[in-house]
Amino acid sequence: MYQDFYHLHSLPFENTPDARFFFASEQHREALSAIEYTIRMRKGLVLITGDIGSGKTTVGCMMCETCGNRTHIVQLVPRHCTGIELMQQLLRTLHITTNPHEGYAGMLDRLAVYLNTQMERRKPVVLFIDEAQSLSDDALEELRLLSNLDTARQKLIQIVLIGQPELRQRISEHRYDALRQRIVMAKQLQPLAPEETAGYIRHRVKAASRDPRNIQAQFSDEALNEIHRLTGGVPRLINVACDNCMLLGFVREARCITPEMVHQVIEDMVPRFNDSQANEQAAQQQTLTLAGNL
Repeated sequence: MYQDFYHLHSLPFENTPDARFFFASEQHREALSAIEYTIRMRKGLVLITGDIGSGKTTVGCMMCETCGNRTHIVQLVPRHCTGIELMQQLLRTLHITTNPHEGYAGMLDRLAVYLNTQMERRKPVVLFIDEAQSLSDDALEELRLLSNLDTARQKLIQIVLIGQPELRQRISEHRYDALRQRIVMAKQLQPLAPEETAGYIRHRVKAASRDPRNIQAQFSDEALNEIHRLTGGVPRLINVACDNCMLLGFVREARCITPEMVHQVIEDMVPRFNDSQANEQAAQQQTLTLAGNL
């Protein structure tokens, strides 16, 4: 609704992993660089974790964008499946034909042949699994076995696991020692700092503007500070708050988003406590409630 009013070619705060809106905060840039390094150097397995809405999937999409021209990236949807079911899903995705009566060893041989062929074609395979915390124990063990596929010089398959913090906690258990030892790089994404929140919002508005030299939508410094305080620096919550702020700005025909507009948006989204509780503790509770509702 507000695109024309603010001279935008697209909505800037959609909660979709659109590479056009990737904001290279220091930690997101480090995570992306870690993935690119392990892929380029054929190192093995990399783990990226973060809370809901922290931008993990966006980092993964940027990986596909930046590495897709020199690798064959295979994205699997995590399921509570067995190890052999994971192998079958991988083979189907790679269009590797197998015999219905073929055992695990035969499937593994066919996969190894395919991976070697891709390596010779200079198009090595990268297995990318988002929401990896949903994988069963058996599937995680299968990934460990797949990480053993290599030549005398390099790994035949790169594995990128992206998941919520419980995945990191789970892998830290003693029973996952063998898998953990194969992780060559692990990054944990944290909420954005105040200055990063401001940069994130301005970057997305600029990326969506028809003319980046003449941006029609502005957030005051005070409004940016309030958005960070009320969302805790979580990108997904920032997107929801900013989208609603711009809608309210459109209704009011306001080019600049103010702190008062931010507060109204948050109050409309989350029922407010009574006035005696409307303090910093209430604001923190609003953030938690908002996060739980998304």
